[in-house]
Amino acid sequence: SAFYGEELVFASARDTGGIFSRKHKWTNQSFTNLYQSKVDGDGNLQEADKFSKSTNSKFHESTPVFTKDGKTMYFTRNNYVDGKKGKSGEKVMLLKILKATLVDEKWENVVELPFNSNEYSVAHPALSPDDKTLYFASDMPGTLGASDLYKVSIDGDSYGEPENLGPVFNTEARETFPFISDENELYFASDGQLGLG
Repeated sequence: SAFYGEELVFASARDTGGIFSRKHKWTNQSFTNLYQSKVDGDGNLQEADKFSKSTNSKFHESTPVFTKDGKTMYFTRNNYVDGKKGKSGEKVMLLKILKATLVDEKWENVVELPFNSNEYSVAHPALSPDDKTLYFASDMPGTLGASDLYKVSIDGDSYGEPENLGPVFNTEARETFPFISDENELYFASDGQLGLG
């Protein structure tokens, strides 16, 4: 989930009761979409609505993150861009990070990032406090384990080369879901680090 102004934006597999409900074969649940819920003055969440028709698709969307000015959103989606489904050489629909831009109060210009691939997943974006570094998880070549944490520099619409965060963070298992606090602290999930679960 991520805060966007007075809204909490989050992913959910809730069935919104449409005429046709597509189910994911692995989970037998609806595909995830992005939803928004207004946060009132007491911190309570109001009824949730779908976030944006232009960012939600018939496949999975999740892990949104917004720039400080609220004009750019990065999010994860199955490999489905411009109405075209992409699959790996093994016929698997992997994950990509997409970018959307706010234009006249609508999310438009949904594009994939240049380091995405049909052959590996790139997912779970997180931004540094100055919006100049994007952190993410991937199983791209050079990964130490099942998936590693990476970072890439952002300069306007240009991106540097993805850089593996190395063995201090990454293990032979799976590291995912990075989050960067306002104090520039990295939080992440791991099933390879010693911890409580």
